[in-house]
Amino acid sequence: MTPQKKRTRRAALEQAAAAPTKRWLGKAVLLTGVQSAWIKSLLTVWGECVRDDTAPKKTRTHTCWHANRGMRWSNTALEKLTAALDQARREGFHGQQALKRAHAILWPAPARNLIDEAIADDDAEFIEQCVLATFDSNDPVYVIGVSYYTTRKKISDLTRDIQHIAPWLTPDEARRRVRWCVEIFRAKVYLTVYKSMEEE
Repeated sequence: MTPQKKRTRRAALEQAAAAPTKRWLGKAVLLTGVQSAWIKSLLTVWGECVRDDTAPKKTRTHTCWHANRGMRWSNTALEKLTAALDQARREGFHGQQALKRAHAILWPAPARNLIDEAIADDDAEFIEQCVLATFDSNDPVYVIGVSYYTTRKKISDLTRDIQHIAPWLTPDEARRRVRWCVEIFRAKVYLTVYKSMEEE
């Protein structure tokens, strides 16, 4: 995070901490259950697409063999394992990379459906345009909403961030402000999405 982004984030969290009421942060429309679920799902897809490259991945060192530990391997299974390792070495892999390649040869990951992937990317691009059209980059609702959906931060993590900036707030008061921001974020994005879909 650049120093300018850190300053912007800190200023937005200070504004959110200073908010006496939800109305002070922005006008929000109360969404029905179906509307709320729909916009949550779209924002979740958007967040997953945005954080795809930067999110920490689950490590997989030697775990492909843990499932088979303690099991008696048949001769055919051992032959397949040896053949997979030999093929990985012929392809130029060594050490850990050879084990990962052998794992991919023996147990290939299911290919993602290209149509589903294209639809998710289109949805993410559409939501991105709506979010950018709705909020100013200094808006505390925008900063907290984007942090909630595009990072792995939960409400409790954002609550701690606000309490770090404003230690006089109790945990409940800080959590309430985070929830206000997330609710307003959802509502405003929903209205923008709805209007842009009506225009099309």
